[in-house]
Amino acid sequence: MYTGSGKKHAEGAPIEQIKCKKEACNIQWCLARRNHQEKYCLDFIKAWKECCEKAKLNEARRLESEAAARSGGE
Repeated sequence: MYTGSGKKHAEGAPIEQIKCKKEACNIQWCLARRNHQEKYCLDFIKAWKECCEKAKLNEARRLESEAAARSGGE
């Protein structure tokens, strides 16, 4: 029985590519079902964009926190 998680992300992949894979797959699914007409998949696209923004913001906060911890420890 296969228990792998599918295609792995390239090392150094953008954080939104890693965190928002589900939303990106939902867009592809919708487009395939709707004859690749974007106008029918706007909710999925919006969810993906929101996910990307959230992922970028969280990553920036994490990096800031790590930088503050390093500089505070000196």
